[in-house]
Amino acid sequence: MKPEKINDLIDQINKVILILEEDFKKNNEPMVELIIKRYKNAKDMLENTPQESLKRVLFKIDGGVRAYLEVSSDYMNPLLDELHKAEKLLDEFFS
Repeated sequence: MKPEKINDLIDQINKVILILEEDFKKNNEPMVELIIKRYKNAKDMLENTPQESLKRVLFKIDGGVRAYLEVSSDYMNPLLDELHKAEKLLDEFFS
């Protein structure tokens, strides 16, 4: 685990949540709502769980890109890059 990565990860999760919430206001897709919920849960764990208790398997944000593309075929949406960055930062945090 790399504790120095936690702030970058939380910042990225916040960025993704803001973008997803704007998207949800426009499209009201249940899948987007689920992705938002998972990102908020991940943020809550990072902010409120002692780092020594955090486990990679508890974070359910993997596959966000694929899940988002199930409801939107917009392969050029910048959100996809942000989702990917969050997943990559999570991997780095636990490596």
